[in-house]
Amino acid sequence: MSSRARNTRRGSVFVLALLGMVLMTMVVASFSVRMAAHVKSETIRIDRRKAESAAQAGIARAMASLAEANVNVVTETDEWFDLGQQGDELFVIGDSQFRIEILDAGRFANLNSIDTEQMRRMNLTDDVIESILDWREEQLQPRTQGAKDEYYNGLVNPYNAKLRAFETVEEILLVKGMTPELLYQPPQVTGGNVLVNGALEDQPALDALITTDSTSTNNRADGTTRVNVNTVNQGQLVTAGLSNQGAAAIINRRNTQGTFAGLSAVLQTPGLSNADITAVLNALTVTAETTVSGKMNLNTVTEPVLRTIPDLTDDQIQSILSRQPTFAELGDLATLSGFTPQNVQTFADRFTVSASSFLVRVEGRRGSATVHLEAVVTVTEGVPTLRKTIRPTLADIITRWEWAAETTTETVLMERPTR
Repeated sequence: MSSRARNTRRGSVFVLALLGMVLMTMVVASFSVRMAAHVKSETIRIDRRKAESAAQAGIARAMASLAEANVNVVTETDEWFDLGQQGDELFVIGDSQFRIEILDAGRFANLNSIDTEQMRRMNLTDDVIESILDWREEQLQPRTQGAKDEYYNGLVNPYNAKLRAFETVEEILLVKGMTPELLYQPPQVTGGNVLVNGALEDQPALDALITTDSTSTNNRADGTTRVNVNTVNQGQLVTAGLSNQGAAAIINRRNTQGTFAGLSAVLQTPGLSNADITAVLNALTVTAETTVSGKMNLNTVTEPVLRTIPDLTDDQIQSILSRQPTFAELGDLATLSGFTPQNVQTFADRFTVSASSFLVRVEGRRGSATVHLEAVVTVTEGVPTLRKTIRPTLADIITRWEWAAETTTETVLMERPTR
């Protein structure tokens, strides 16, 4: 074989070897890219799982705190309220963290019980109001401006009207006429009802005013069961704190006009003294249920929510706010400036000083992952129960919760692992 042929052959072998090396390099590079992507994906997945676990740990921490709550008289000076410093404290558990806030659900108005006039004062239009009422009520015939199945079945993506209570605030977005802007943004017009001082953009959004989960104990402030005015006799009313004359008048009214629908109806009984009115508010009920829903807590209800209550004047609102958080019994309402035996009956069924439902807001963190949850916890006989967990859909939920972007204090529950 000539030297020229040998050189040609060697050149071919070299080229083939070089191509092989290039192909090998490409394979290795491709594998490395895929491996890096897999590692990154798995890291994100692990971060997400641990952030979720941290959020769940925050809910468990809240429930432990609520086990010590006195649900018969609830205020924002109680220990559970300070837990997490309204999202300003970072709890560290190993390489994960969580932030937390607990709120009495009674600080909000209940979407399942608010009436037409209160919704108007939340700056909702009549067509939206009637659609809300149609959504939560069982009758099949819609109101003039409302909507039932016929409307919802005709949508591009059809569904039926609920015909029962709202389960979450965000469910209202399914109602005819409701939009994310109406729920999450300040109202475009106030209809003359300004809920806070300031411009339109300073007004609270609807979701800052409402809940679907407020419940309270049907107990007196000392924890004993309230007396059902629809089933007891005169002597039992006297034992509950009424005068003989007041008790007799209530029994006579019940015998002639039927059972009472609310404390407001009881207070319309002629001849009740101021002391009788206080006793009615503190000790009586019209139901055998151990919990009641939809009442607002005098100790925690916010000023904007108070301003949605029909017939409640500015002076009365300021009287309530100035007394917070020291309401010890519902009867304290009758002692406030601006409240009289005649007008206190208007508000008797709207308020309480107790709470058995609490909203837990929590953020779990780990690495690049962040998880936000809202939980509803009820407390019955000292036992907290997790009723539901909701994943907020808003991108900027921290702003809605009015939390700062970063915390200012840190509590280590478990040391970070050393590397």
